[in-house]
Amino acid sequence: MPIRLFVLVLFSGSMALGAPQSQAIQSGSQTQTQTQAQPANMKDQIIMGACSQAMASELSSAGKTAPAGMVKETCGCVITQLNKKSSIDQAKVICKQMAATKYGL
Repeated sequence: MPIRLFVLVLFSGSMALGAPQSQAIQSGSQTQTQTQAQPANMKDQIIMGACSQAMASELSSAGKTAPAGMVKETCGCVITQLNKKSSIDQAKVICKQMAATKYGL
């Protein structure tokens, strides 16, 4: 699927909100922790950019301001869920529930 179409499909609806999580990544005999807020590759960077724009638009429409770190954490959650092969809709639901818990939104 071309990247533009992928991004358009990914964020054609309302953006969900979520909280941070970390995941362990096995690299040979080393284990390192990667925070969701740090995109690991080009696909993740594209998702992070589109997600951030979608969240900014949604928050602006609602007349709200995102607490510090919320957008990166939420978009990191979406990236993690998509990398785990969750659907876009599943990722939105999961991340929105986590954000509601952490940020009271």
